[in-house]
Amino acid sequence: MKLWESGQGIVLREVWRSKVYSIIPVRVAQDSSSWSALYLPPQTSSLWPHTREGVTIRIPVDKWVLNGGPWEGGDVLYLVQPGLGYSATGFWDDDHVFDHWKIDLVEPVRRTLLGFDYMDQLLDIIVSADRSTWRWKDEDEVREAQARGIFTTEQVSDLYQRGERALEAILANEPPFDGGWENWKPDPDWRVPFDLPKGWEHV
Repeated sequence: MKLWESGQGIVLREVWRSKVYSIIPVRVAQDSSSWSALYLPPQTSSLWPHTREGVTIRIPVDKWVLNGGPWEGGDVLYLVQPGLGYSATGFWDDDHVFDHWKIDLVEPVRRTLLGFDYMDQLLDIIVSADRSTWRWKDEDEVREAQARGIFTTEQVSDLYQRGERALEAILANEPPFDGGWENWKPDPDWRVPFDLPKGWEHV
């Protein structure tokens, strides 16, 4: 597949059991064959899983409906690497002061015609803005998913091993984390959110 141009609109989709589980419209900040930087502007509307009663679903289930709303935080930048079992997300506050990194453990990211597909695997790592401290996040959800049979003991062990490898990469300032992203600023024209592309629901 050809690379996307800077500023182009694409989507990040979670796919669970061959159906779209969540979708986020993003703009391409930088794209290469090995990794991509994707920008989420404030007030961008996305969709995520809910029960039919409107309650957000945190751990995957067999049936869900997609609903959502606008992102109410500051600027967000996703660093994704196809084929790897993790991605990293940078968060800024409303004044565009860098706040923290979040490492998401995921099924390997796949490039598609619309953007990137993946599936979040619940376990996260929060890394401070200066990368001096970190902590695991949502370990309780991983334990619950294991109790439900979504993860095996071996899969949970693999999650933590991948998390440790991802943490080593970001703390060692390995590519793509060596790009000085904490000081990055989006093109002002990218702040206008865009609609989901036609056919986004087809996997």
